[in-house]
Amino acid sequence: MRPRLLVVDDEPHMAWLLGQILAEEYQLCTAASGEEALARLREDHPDLALVDLRLGQEDGLALLPELHRIDPGLPVIVLTAYASVKTAVQAMKAGAFDYVPKPFDPDELKLTLDRALSHARLYRRVEELERELRRRYGQADLVAVSPQMLRVLAVAEKVASSDAPVLIMGESGTGKEVVARAIHALSPRHAGPFVAVNCAALPESLLESELFGYEAGAFTGARSRKPGRFENAHGGTLLLDEVADMPLSLQAKILRVLEEGQVFPLGARRPCPVDVRVLSCTNRDLPAEVQRGAFREDLYFRLAVIPLRIPPLRERREDIPLLAQHFVKFFNEKYGKQVQISPEGLQALQSYHWPGNVRELRNLVEHTVILTEKRVLGPWDFPPHITRPSQLPTEGQPPAHARGHDPAGAVAASHPGTSKQWAGQLQSSCPAPPPSGDLPLKQARLQAEWWAIREALRVTGGNRTQAARLLGISRRALLQKLKKMPGLSGTS
Repeated sequence: MRPRLLVVDDEPHMAWLLGQILAEEYQLCTAASGEEALARLREDHPDLALVDLRLGQEDGLALLPELHRIDPGLPVIVLTAYASVKTAVQAMKAGAFDYVPKPFDPDELKLTLDRALSHARLYRRVEELERELRRRYGQADLVAVSPQMLRVLAVAEKVASSDAPVLIMGESGTGKEVVARAIHALSPRHAGPFVAVNCAALPESLLESELFGYEAGAFTGARSRKPGRFENAHGGTLLLDEVADMPLSLQAKILRVLEEGQVFPLGARRPCPVDVRVLSCTNRDLPAEVQRGAFREDLYFRLAVIPLRIPPLRERREDIPLLAQHFVKFFNEKYGKQVQISPEGLQALQSYHWPGNVRELRNLVEHTVILTEKRVLGPWDFPPHITRPSQLPTEGQPPAHARGHDPAGAVAASHPGTSKQWAGQLQSSCPAPPPSGDLPLKQARLQAEWWAIREALRVTGGNRTQAARLLGISRRALLQKLKKMPGLSGTS
């Protein structure tokens, strides 16, 4: 089924021309005014919109917020005959996905619409996943499409119905506690409490009383009885976070609780029975900790009845665009904004190696949404370490997402000399993005495209096929652009 395109233009001949150009790829619905456009949006539910900047006496930019109020995920491309960077910036701030100058090139228009449609499909996919994950897990922070993460969620769903201890392993920021909460939400104990304690955050003396509680008079300052985390989690789930940091002296007591189902609060004369399902998390190699004597082997086998490994974000890059869109949506609602990320911005995020994993991505999106004045974010709207040359592959290497897992957990950076040399060459031979000033719109777009294509060819060692993939366009489209851009070349 062809996607629906809403064309908003008060000139009948322009609507007819667009129909002739786009009829094979899209189902067109047209509107000649802002009021009519809003009505068509409610009735026809188009996948994207093409809006003229001037609608008779109306301002097309003023229509954009109204369109997004009805459909927040609708990509809007602005048609403008007033070709200046200032006009383009106004359109982007008003929420336009992109802009196309009049007179337009049909191939360029189709390419822009294809990019917008891909963006819209990604937005809809995030919404579908969020609904499904809320239904199944009670939350939506587990947005994933990668086979690795889907396998993790499948195992989590299977083990949730049991009371078996689960050891969740993974690097910091991968979402171990999120998975633990999902297991609890799916379990028969979902109506009971979920209690988490960070074993690395408390000293040994406080950790024991925090876990087991204490009686009045057990020590100086203990004026009344205080239940521990095991008692607080009675009938529910207790998460031992960073369990590898638990002192050896306390590990024996935890093992006893797991075997006997009762705790001895400090100063108590008799045990207190507890009914608790124990989950644990660690960012360390727990078997290696057992080998070097830092963790009890018997406790390890007790906790790791079901071992579960959360892959780092660099091993599941196909999840990055979905997670980024999910976080953008969340922080838009939290801070009252209407920010989007362009396909180029998503590509930049997908190419970064994310040493801090999902937590780092979440924090970056929140930081950017709070500070930006834009409606659509591109690569250059993110902090420099995301897009700077030192984070890119060296000459001749494939892009980071094609190189596979780096055992050390990081992507190799360019040689300092190479980066400096490239930076000098770029400064002398290539205009730096993004364009500024009051350049004519067409010239500014060509300047930005020239820079992006040059950089893509550099990153891929001149491989045109890989460069086109990085740019999000077809190889044929890239070859056509190269013919118009002297000084750029590449291999196959």
